[in-house]
Amino acid sequence: MSRKHFLSALAALTSLAGTTTATTALAQSGPIKVGEVNSCKAQPAFLEPYKKGMELAVEEINAADGLLGRKVELTTRDDNANPGDAVRAAEELVSREKVNLLTGPFLSNIGPALTDFARQKKFFCLAWTAW
Repeated sequence: MSRKHFLSALAALTSLAGTTTATTALAQSGPIKVGEVNSCKAQPAFLEPYKKGMELAVEEINAADGLLGRKVELTTRDDNANPGDAVRAAEELVSREKVNLLTGPFLSNIGPALTDFARQKKFFCLAWTAW
């Protein structure tokens, strides 16, 4: 996912009135918390630069007064290229870190597990895997 796509995805949050998660995220004060689940350890050649690009995008958004006047926080978790670990990471991000939305993954075997988790929890997840 390019920085342009990441910025577009965050901007899309502003128009997602149809999901409980997005509506709640927009109604709250404080930062917009993005939880990202990915396989950085398993695919470092691709995903480390991707992760740095996401961090740079968040810095640029926040330097420009954030999104809708709110800062953006990015919290990442590695899924070890394992669907079970991806679900555990997503659960931690949602329940402990209190993220407003999830994004990821890169690997096609993780996509179905992460989107199924989000569907069961009725939680917004921007899954960009082509599977």
